[in-house]
Amino acid sequence: MSELTPCNYCSLNSIKRRADRNGKRVTTQWRNGWLEVYVHPSDVKIVNDKDREKYRQGSMMALTDHCVC
Repeated sequence: MSELTPCNYCSLNSIKRRADRNGKRVTTQWRNGWLEVYVHPSDVKIVNDKDREKYRQGSMMALTDHCVC
């Protein structure tokens, strides 16, 4: 990993902060070995593949419990 690239822990926290500022919610789900990150309005519940693609913010292969930048 590059010294200029944030780790997945910091990237996820950045996504959460940005979603909070915009009044949105972040949902994560492990699918096929990847942590999928979804950003959606609070009243939306992710239940089908159409919603998953519409609100997916990114995918992460691993997530630590602390910053490793």
